[in-house]
Amino acid sequence: MKALGRLTASVLTVALTGAMLATSVFASTTKSWNFKDSSFKSLGTLTSNKTIDSLGLYANSSKTMSVVSDSQTLSGTSYTYALNLGGAGKVDSSDRYRAVQVPVTKNGTNVLKITMRSTGSSSRSLIIGNASGGKFTTLTAGTSISTQTYTYTGNNSVVYLYSSNSAINIYKIQVDSSDSSSSSSSSSSSSSSSSSSSSSSSSSSSSSSSSAASGTITVDGSGSYTTLAAAYAKASSGSTITLGSGTFYETATTKVTKKVTIKGAGSGKTVLNYSKMSTSDSARGIQVSGSGVTISDLAVTKAGDNGIYISGDSTTVQNVNISYCQDTGLQISNGGSNSYIYNVTSNNNYDDKTSGENADGFAVKLDVGSGNVLKYCYANYNSDDGFDFYRAGYPVKLYNCEANYAGVDEGNGNGFKIGGDYSADNHYLESCSAKGNKLRGYDQNNNTGALTLVSCTGTNNYINFYITISSSYSCGTHTLKNCVSSGGTSKDVIKNANCSGCTFNT
Repeated sequence: MKALGRLTASVLTVALTGAMLATSVFASTTKSWNFKDSSFKSLGTLTSNKTIDSLGLYANSSKTMSVVSDSQTLSGTSYTYALNLGGAGKVDSSDRYRAVQVPVTKNGTNVLKITMRSTGSSSRSLIIGNASGGKFTTLTAGTSISTQTYTYTGNNSVVYLYSSNSAINIYKIQVDSSDSSSSSSSSSSSSSSSSSSSSSSSSSSSSSSSSAASGTITVDGSGSYTTLAAAYAKASSGSTITLGSGTFYETATTKVTKKVTIKGAGSGKTVLNYSKMSTSDSARGIQVSGSGVTISDLAVTKAGDNGIYISGDSTTVQNVNISYCQDTGLQISNGGSNSYIYNVTSNNNYDDKTSGENADGFAVKLDVGSGNVLKYCYANYNSDDGFDFYRAGYPVKLYNCEANYAGVDEGNGNGFKIGGDYSADNHYLESCSAKGNKLRGYDQNNNTGALTLVSCTGTNNYINFYITISSSYSCGTHTLKNCVSSGGTSKDVIKNANCSGCTFNT
């Protein structure tokens, strides 16, 4: 398995609530992406979607973007690489390309600062909008490099940048966010916490004193709390546990029963590494059974079972990367309900003990509750299936999810396994895609309910669409609208379905 590089020293902040300590959250944050950074500058031409440090880059084989060498200077600051948008972009509910997805604070104040220029001899327009194609504003990219600013305060957790006409070079994107729900006291503590995150070790004692006075505990990875599990043990309901940049080698499952927020510095910056734990069914990374839990902006890797396992209610997982686990990356089971899984990637999970038979990218299966929704989730190179809904028990909704190249050794290799065990579950998939999976792109798998697939694509799977059930069982009438099958070794099988605007290989 591919090892993750060890990152640099980290900062872990635990905000505790209760009788002795007041609630404290980070009221203001700054997040930036400079395309000269090593994680971007070697990307070259982008022909598919990528997420790097929570920044989404959308491209396809015919609508490419590229990271190019381009030296420019603005107010004494040198920029050496840029994201060339390549031409006009598009973002709506059915498609997106040549676009950048930028995370922002929902219902907060977000100041977006985009350093850019037109690559042509005249100015060009950069659109800032939402996922459904709505436009918030248009910024002007002049022929000389400049930084343009826009303040966003809406209820979206991401916004999109794309050109309305021709190519634009973007050198840096910065978002200065403040949480409008934070109190003045928490703003004060946030300021001191933010300072301590970047301070040198010589100032750590004064930072800790300041943090303690404001109701937060700040350590540098070698103090009282060196792991998430240790920090959570001291947290109260309502606390925020904030992990700074670095790799945290966890030696125990974090069993989350209290309503807490667990937030990292970014999926490419904060890594929870569980490789020191054994491989067993109980060796999960984060196990959530409480209600109202939020996990965001971090990576989970090498768990001895699931990376994240959810059986609680109203869990949010956002901007998280899960990889190289010994079972499914993210699983919802045993009554897990009202989960909101957004912009999560689950790749390269493989279970050694069964030669790849169980490790999916995502699983919402085995008697879940209602209200589970996954949006912009990506499953690549998992040994069993990309998404598995075996005996879910309630409908699951997916939007803009991708399942690619599933199936290793004994693994089934379905992109979307949309049922199982003859459970009648009316799952809904919209704008999803399945590519290069070993067996089927979309598999009904003996679901006796009625499936709805809207604007879904299957490309070069062994069978792209297999929507049918054994003749000895009946099922509901499926709805397939604007679905497209291309390539594929064997023909699609579509039965008991009302199809409109679809192209299948039958």
